Amino acid sequence: MDVLVKQVDLLLVRHGTTRWNREKRYLGLTDIPLDPGGRGELAPLARELAGKAFHRVYCSDLARCRETLAIISPAHADTAMYDPRLREMDFGAWEGHTYEQLQHEFLYRQWIDSPQQVTPPGGESWADFAGRIDGFIGSLLKDVEGVCRRPAEAQTGGEAAHSRSQRIETGKAVLPGSQENETGEAALPGSKGIGDRKEALSRSQGPEGTGPDSQVQPKMLIVAHGGVLRQLAVRLVPGLSFWDVHVKPGSLLRIRLSFTNETGGWSGMLVNEA
Repeated sequence: MDVLVKQVDLLLVRHGTTRWNREKRYLGLTDIPLDPGGRGELAPLARELAGKAFHRVYCSDLARCRETLAIISPAHADTAMYDPRLREMDFGAWEGHTYEQLQHEFLYRQWIDSPQQVTPPGGESWADFAGRIDGFIGSLLKDVEGVCRRPAEAQTGGEAAHSRSQRIETGKAVLPGSQENETGEAALPGSKGIGDRKEALSRSQGPEGTGPDSQVQPKMLIVAHGGVLRQLAVRLVPGLSFWDVHVKPGSLLRIRLSFTNETGGWSGMLVNEA
């Protein structure tokens, strides 16, 4: 009997470019819109997603993400779940500043070297940022389970169902390590080694529909910020580190979640499109 039970494809979209992104300023909770170029750069993605249906759509509640969703998938803009847990990290006193402006500050240099131990003045700690992303993942997995639940599964033993529910709520099945956040690629704290990257890439799947599990998968769309998408990928795809994940403004990252009887939980892999 096939070990693989069910799969869901997650389409992770980073919002289009803002003026602060172009100026390489730390952009966290400041609620600014896309700039004209940022809106224009979304046209190819809008064409790619045209007519596609999603079982769920999640979006940061900040303006740049709402605007992005309205452009790339307008049919879902009114029904999406706008979740504040998908906001970018709060950079506190460093918000709106560039690396060049901050590079000589001692605390900033410490944060660059040890983001999990140092918090921006008046900003969000790494533990708080990672914790709210994990909270979102717990909710996401409950929705994924609901989308994938088959009538036959609903009649399986209560003990097995309770076990699956526990794994989903705690995130134990899919929350490997953690790492770091968004500036429009200004200097944020470091990455793991090349070995992790090679291991992660070796698990990336080829063009959709060419692998052994090529049936059409349910799809969910997530529109958020660079740091948030990186952290989601790190927590969903075993072996990835924060800086292994590259999502340019207005671009798309695909993750295929698979549930197996063997592990009793969900795990992700990167999916490369042709």
